[in-house]
This record gives sequence, C-alpha cells and structure tokens, in this order.
Amino acid sequence: MALALLMAGITTASVKIFGWKFWPRRPATARSAERPRARSLTNDQRLVAVSEPPLSAAASTSASTAIIRRNLSASEMFAAAKVARERGDTAEALRLSKQIEEFFPNSPEGINSHVTLGMLYLALDQGENALQEFATFRRVGDPELKAEAYFGQSQALKKLSRYDDERTVLEELIASYPRSVYVAAARARLSELAPDSGAH
Repeated sequence: MALALLMAGITTASVKIFGWKFWPRRPATARSAERPRARSLTNDQRLVAVSEPPLSAAASTSASTAIIRRNLSASEMFAAAKVARERGDTAEALRLSKQIEEFFPNSPEGINSHVTLGMLYLALDQGENALQEFATFRRVGDPELKAEAYFGQSQALKKLSRYDDERTVLEELIASYPRSVYVAAARARLSELAPDSGAH
C-alpha cells in the first residue's frame, strides 16, 4: 500500500514539474484530416497556359501565302505581279503590288508599283485610289517615267468628273513631255474638253 502511494506521488510530481500529459493518441487519419489541404491549382488561371485560337483554314492559307511572298525579292514580286496582270488576274496583281509597296517602299519596284496600282485601280473604277497612286509617283518616281503617271492621273480625274483638274494635268503632260507617246491622246482629250466642244 505504501509502495502504491509512493508511485502515485512520483507520477503527480512529474506531471507538475514536466507538464507531462497522458492523452490517448489519435488515429493518424484524424490528424491528417486536420492538416490544411494543399491549394488546388486546377483553376488558377495564372498557371494555365493560354494558347492562341486556331486559325481558320482560309486565314492560315492567307498567312502562309504572305510569308512565302515576303521571302521573294522585290524584282521577283514585281515580275509575278506583271504575270498576274497579263493573265487577267487583277486581284492577284493588286495584292502583289500592294505587298511590294509595303515590303520594299523605297526600291525601284516599290516606287514603280504606284503606277501599276494606279492602273489596276482604274480598271476597278476606283478613281480616288488611282489618283492617289499616280500623285505619289509624280512626287517620288523617275522623271523619265512620269508621263504615264500624268496620263493615268488625268484618267482618274475624268472618272471623278473633275474636268478642270483633268485639263490642267493634260496640259502639264504636253508641256513637260512633248515627245511622250501619251501626247496624242492628251491633245485629243483636250479637244473634247474645250468649252465649245460640249463633250466630257
């Protein structure tokens, strides 16, 4: 009996001194259930790779064609545009000529494409666009080739019913390039524009 009391006293003293607690151990599953769960990254948009939407078949073909054409030289693209014009493919000739202007604006081909585009726009009855292209060539083009731009500009002005401006351009053409192949046509058109002709 004395031994039992002695053991009880030792145990009580240990609890007071060392803070020992004799609690029943909880199952491992209970402890793990209380741990904070790792954050799911499934819906974390910052970690989800965002890809570009797939191109449509037409857009993909167009992009591929543009890349291929961009790898051509200015002279190759200019030759391709000429072939397209000769076979009557105005849309393709227009597209190529615009690309030449975009990719090689200061090259001889890029500058001469202003005349090409002007003629193509005339064929499409787009007088304003044609007028802008011919006017640009008159500013930056080779003087030896400007007679064609003058005559093209007069035709664009005719389409726009700007007859006074057309007359002025034709007169400049004849004065600046008296030996041009366009002079005869310019004189004939000036006769139609004469006040007493009554013809426009």
